[in-house]
Amino acid sequence: MLSALDADKVSTLGLLLVVGLVVIGLVVAILARAVALKVLGVVLLVGLGLLVWTKRADLHDCMHQARGAATSGTPGQCRFLGLKVDVNAP
Repeated sequence: MLSALDADKVSTLGLLLVVGLVVIGLVVAILARAVALKVLGVVLLVGLGLLVWTKRADLHDCMHQARGAATSGTPGQCRFLGLKVDVNAP
Protein backbone atom coordinates (compact mmCIF):
# COMPACT_ATOMS: atom_id res chain seq x y z
CA MET A 1 0.00 0.00 0.00
CA LEU A 2 2.77 2.45 0.87
CA SER A 3 4.40 2.04 -2.53
CA ALA A 4 1.16 3.28 -4.13
CA LEU A 5 1.45 6.70 -2.45
CA ASP A 6 2.92 9.49 -4.49
CA ALA A 7 4.15 12.83 -3.21
CA ASP A 8 0.94 14.74 -3.96
CA LYS A 9 -1.17 12.23 -2.05
CA VAL A 10 1.24 12.26 0.89
CA SER A 11 1.21 16.06 0.96
CA THR A 12 -2.59 16.06 1.14
CA LEU A 13 -2.45 13.34 3.78
CA GLY A 14 -0.05 15.48 5.81
CA LEU A 15 -2.43 18.43 5.67
CA LEU A 16 -5.32 16.21 6.79
CA LEU A 17 -3.14 14.88 9.61
CA VAL A 18 -2.44 18.42 10.84
CA VAL A 19 -6.17 19.24 10.77
CA GLY A 20 -6.90 16.02 12.65
CA LEU A 21 -4.31 16.86 15.29
CA VAL A 22 -5.90 20.29 15.78
CA VAL A 23 -9.30 18.68 16.27
CA ILE A 24 -7.88 16.14 18.73
CA GLY A 25 -6.14 18.98 20.58
CA LEU A 26 -9.43 20.83 20.93
CA VAL A 27 -11.17 17.70 22.21
CA VAL A 28 -8.38 17.08 24.74
CA ALA A 29 -8.54 20.71 25.90
CA ILE A 30 -12.31 20.46 26.41
CA LEU A 31 -12.50 17.01 27.99
CA ALA A 32 -9.40 16.89 30.16
CA ARG A 33 -10.16 17.75 33.79
CA ALA A 34 -6.70 18.44 35.18
CA VAL A 35 -4.89 21.57 34.01
CA ALA A 36 -1.57 19.71 33.78
CA LEU A 37 -3.11 17.06 31.55
CA LYS A 38 -4.60 19.74 29.31
CA VAL A 39 -1.30 21.53 28.98
CA LEU A 40 0.65 18.32 28.35
CA GLY A 41 -1.86 17.08 25.78
CA VAL A 42 -2.07 20.36 23.90
CA VAL A 43 1.73 20.82 23.90
CA LEU A 44 2.22 17.27 22.61
CA LEU A 45 -0.36 17.70 19.86
CA VAL A 46 1.00 21.12 18.85
CA GLY A 47 4.48 19.60 18.65
CA LEU A 48 3.23 16.74 16.47
CA GLY A 49 1.35 19.20 14.27
CA LEU A 50 4.46 21.35 13.82
CA LEU A 51 6.51 18.25 12.98
CA VAL A 52 4.05 17.14 10.31
CA TRP A 53 3.74 20.70 8.94
CA THR A 54 7.52 21.17 8.60
CA LYS A 55 7.96 17.73 7.04
CA ARG A 56 5.17 18.59 4.60
CA ALA A 57 7.03 21.79 3.67
CA ASP A 58 10.24 19.75 3.20
CA LEU A 59 8.29 17.36 0.97
CA HIS A 60 7.10 20.26 -1.20
CA ASP A 61 10.68 21.52 -1.57
CA CYS A 62 11.88 18.05 -2.50
CA MET A 63 9.00 17.65 -4.97
CA HIS A 64 9.95 20.87 -6.77
CA GLN A 65 13.62 19.86 -6.91
CA ALA A 66 12.82 16.34 -8.13
CA ARG A 67 10.41 17.59 -10.78
CA GLY A 68 12.91 20.19 -11.94
CA ALA A 69 15.67 17.60 -12.22
CA ALA A 70 13.50 14.93 -13.88
CA THR A 71 14.73 14.31 -17.39
CA SER A 72 13.69 10.71 -17.82
CA GLY A 73 10.34 9.07 -17.31
CA THR A 74 11.40 7.54 -14.00
CA PRO A 75 9.89 9.09 -10.90
CA GLY A 76 12.08 10.82 -8.35
CA GLN A 77 11.85 9.98 -4.68
CA CYS A 78 11.36 12.05 -1.56
CA ARG A 79 10.89 11.19 2.09
CA PHE A 80 7.99 12.09 4.38
CA LEU A 81 8.29 11.06 8.02
CA GLY A 82 10.64 8.24 7.05
CA LEU A 83 8.52 6.98 4.14
CA LYS A 84 9.84 7.03 0.59
CA VAL A 85 7.33 8.52 -1.84
CA ASP A 86 7.49 8.76 -5.61
CA VAL A 87 7.50 12.13 -7.34
CA ASN A 88 6.12 11.95 -10.87
CA ALA A 89 7.28 14.49 -13.40
CA PRO A 90 4.50 16.73 -14.71
